[in-house]
Amino acid sequence: MTLRKMETDVVFIGGGSAGLSGAVRAGELGLKTVVLEKLGSCGGDAMIAAGFWIAAETRFQKEKGIEDSKDALYRYFMDYSSYKCQPDLIRVLVDRAAANIEWLEKQGLVMNKDVQIHGPTTVPRVHQNDGMGAQYIKVMKERAEALGAEILLKTGAKALLIENNRVVGVLAEADGGDQLEIRGKGVVLCTGGFGRNKDMVSEHVPLKKHVMVRAGWANGDGIRLAREAGAQIGDLNVCIAYKAETPGTTGLSMRSFFIILFSNYPVVNKFGERFMDESIWYVYFAHALYNQPDSTGYIIIDEALRKGNPFTDFEKEIGAGTIKKADTFKDLALKAGLPPDNFVAAMERYNRYAQAGKDQEFGKSADNLAPLQTAPFYAIEIWPLVLNTVGGPLIDANARVLRPDGTPVAGLYAAGNNTSGLYDGYPSTGTGLQISSIFGQLAAEHIKENG
Repeated sequence: MTLRKMETDVVFIGGGSAGLSGAVRAGELGLKTVVLEKLGSCGGDAMIAAGFWIAAETRFQKEKGIEDSKDALYRYFMDYSSYKCQPDLIRVLVDRAAANIEWLEKQGLVMNKDVQIHGPTTVPRVHQNDGMGAQYIKVMKERAEALGAEILLKTGAKALLIENNRVVGVLAEADGGDQLEIRGKGVVLCTGGFGRNKDMVSEHVPLKKHVMVRAGWANGDGIRLAREAGAQIGDLNVCIAYKAETPGTTGLSMRSFFIILFSNYPVVNKFGERFMDESIWYVYFAHALYNQPDSTGYIIIDEALRKGNPFTDFEKEIGAGTIKKADTFKDLALKAGLPPDNFVAAMERYNRYAQAGKDQEFGKSADNLAPLQTAPFYAIEIWPLVLNTVGGPLIDANARVLRPDGTPVAGLYAAGNNTSGLYDGYPSTGTGLQISSIFGQLAAEHIKENG
């Protein structure tokens, strides 16, 4: 085992969205950069993101005649969080979001011209890049390397180097056990959430019964390092709840996208009764489901819905017993362990609503009502889905990590899901990539100005 010493300007701990965007910006500013990535490839959760970006006052909106403003987006974020989010952080986020999309295009990322509505709003603000998250990571990694960034794979941060109350570098360890002492003007924590850390998930995630899919890489390294540096830690109890998933799932599947993208099915609880408008915003769906007995629901579809969707092949699940199948509602209830009388009555009411185009219980829109008439019928058990955790060191508008007294930890920055002050639930698809990309760049800019 050897000790290798390196000198640089910026060390990004984590080679995902925040680390790579920050490395690109650092390269543009002429800073020498090292990116530490403990896995064998870059990307993290961004690799399986859909490539969505929320922004206001973009050229894409203007081309379509969509009226929007940064102030309106700011108000939306603050209202959604019940003003729990840090106003200065949200202001930076909304002010830079449109410009960040243009910056990404300059790096070589191609944006789709479509603008979508996501979340509980009527304003189209969500943009998407071609190739989704994998293409975004590919473009940013290649651009970072072209600008001189040194990306060290299979190399994780073990401890921060702190001298005279200032973070001056990182002690890292390569896969083979060799140690690296990397000194620089600034260190940026970009390690994502803590979804892989079972103890932290058990302690902090408020949805105690859930399926967590996207946080398979992150185990809270950034939070641990920030704590060791004396940072104020917050928002660990905030998570990105996102509709539902079947128990036992370890990765997003085609079936998962059917559950997430479609709402033209009823959902019942263990009493066999509907309890919500199934087309509500994904976060509301997850919490409504969590509030039911045993945090469990059942998506009910018929053969017509199954055949009408390209993502639904249930043979393995039916064979394993995780999806129930029957030719009548009564038999389906018996197989799923639901009260038959309640369930049959609920399905008969739902069919009447669907045929009439009016949901008299929860007001679900007519275009999301599809009668269940073609046997066999299916019951798909679901739990709330958690895409990722958030929370960690509180940062300021320059991405500097703050102590409990509000003073910055000199030399230490953070960006992305291992920060606090930017979430209280998930306001819209497209928020996470903007937060990570923008604050990764802000850290590089502040280091350039003050290093």
